Amino acid sequence: MDWSSVNRIATLSLPDRLSIELEKLIMTGELAVGSKLPPERVLATSLGISRVSIRQALHELQVRGLIDRRPGRGTIILSAAEGSSRAGATIAEALSTEGREIADVMELRAIIEPPIAGLTASRATNRDIAQLRNLVAQMSLDLSVERYAEVDVSFHQAIAQYTHNPLLAMLTNQIASLITPSRNANLQTKRRRTNSTKEHENILQAIIAHDPKAAKTAATVHIASITEEILRAAKNHIPRDPLINSASQKEKE
Repeated sequence: MDWSSVNRIATLSLPDRLSIELEKLIMTGELAVGSKLPPERVLATSLGISRVSIRQALHELQVRGLIDRRPGRGTIILSAAEGSSRAGATIAEALSTEGREIADVMELRAIIEPPIAGLTASRATNRDIAQLRNLVAQMSLDLSVERYAEVDVSFHQAIAQYTHNPLLAMLTNQIASLITPSRNANLQTKRRRTNSTKEHENILQAIIAHDPKAAKTAATVHIASITEEILRAAKNHIPRDPLINSASQKEKE
């Protein structure tokens, strides 16, 4: 990987800018789970910055549970779920029960994601906001369905990460895996992507304003909107996945 190509956001401190870029690479899968980062001295040389700044940026990522640093082994990339506590893993196990209906999962999202957005609005740092801006900007590009879905997941996971509560980050990560069927190409309409981008922008603006009430409202509207879009698309498509079939059936009841 060409580390010298890592961009930096000029309004933040150097360690924050670097941690944002590394976090983005982890969230989008460009730095794969289980892979190793180059040694500090190599990163410092490639990026033309001090090892102190490298160390501070990596410390930020370690606190967020995105990397694991151990003497003699180096820096290993983790997933958000791996960085969570054992108590959180128990919740993840309960959520992974087979046969979970997508409509039930969306109902769960409607209950937990608005308060999470509100909490993030009250706690987000400048570097957190910069990362959210980055993700929303990517959604405005002409992305493939698959790439849009990846950025969409990253946006919602980032909001949970920026509550600075690892259990909430873990829970959101687990829910993201449960709703994967709803993001398949047949259910990702152009209308859904356009509306989602606008709604993500509304959530972002509320977080930028540090307005918890507005963030909760924007997140509530967004979840309701995408639930409606998923169920509408499911009615017009008969997929093999039982999760989607159950969602369509639940709407009819």
